[in-house]
Amino acid sequence: MTAYFVLSTGRCGTQWLADTLQLWSDNFVVRHEPLHFQYRPDLNSPSAPLTQNAELLKSHLDFIRQQIAQGYIYIETGFPCWRHLDWFRQHLKQVKVLHIHRDPLQSVHSLLKLNAFVPPFLPHLPIKNLYLPADEQDLLQQHKALWPELNPAEKNLWYWAEVQHQALRYQQHWPEADWLSLSFSQLFSAKSQQQLADFLDIPTASHWPVQQKVDQFGLAMQPQPLEFPRLCQFDQIARLAQRLGYASPWPDNS
Repeated sequence: MTAYFVLSTGRCGTQWLADTLQLWSDNFVVRHEPLHFQYRPDLNSPSAPLTQNAELLKSHLDFIRQQIAQGYIYIETGFPCWRHLDWFRQHLKQVKVLHIHRDPLQSVHSLLKLNAFVPPFLPHLPIKNLYLPADEQDLLQQHKALWPELNPAEKNLWYWAEVQHQALRYQQHWPEADWLSLSFSQLFSAKSQQQLADFLDIPTASHWPVQQKVDQFGLAMQPQPLEFPRLCQFDQIARLAQRLGYASPWPDNS
């Protein structure tokens, strides 16, 4: 049996996807962000996946193994596992990945609604850091000294770039049949429904409750400006966006 993981930045429809896929088959065990931030994607990395919460992560791996041993197909959606996919592949017989990507500026705007990387109102509260630059394989590792100077929008865009960069690194070494990439803009389409059914190796799925994008936090306040005064010097981000089919976040400088 197979374990499937969704790779995304978050804010890409993964909660909806989990609810939908659970109805597709009684043989699916679907979990949305089962460890939530206990994956510690800010401190763990592909090269050091067990720096934090090692015992919890090993316990979660055992849970997945148990589901597979009982004949179930395990499916995990949500963003926090994005730095552990190589680790899972080392310990599970077959791991398939669904990479859901989204326009970089839309992603930044949506993540800011959740206060990602935004300093809290009360100084004793932690910042919601979804990522911190540390791994030698990171796209912008050579610029990590700049990180403390960035505004929240810039940090979210940097995070978006690192997730996509890591996804493309994974994909280079993943069997083609075990990888599916979908854009958020097409996720709710009938075409994606069939692609997912084929990828999950099931007959045409009958449950597909919506045909349009839904933003659970669509009306939330987003007071942070979408300005990138320091990041706009980095061509790597613009090239990465264009490689995924999106416009440069700063088209005037592309």
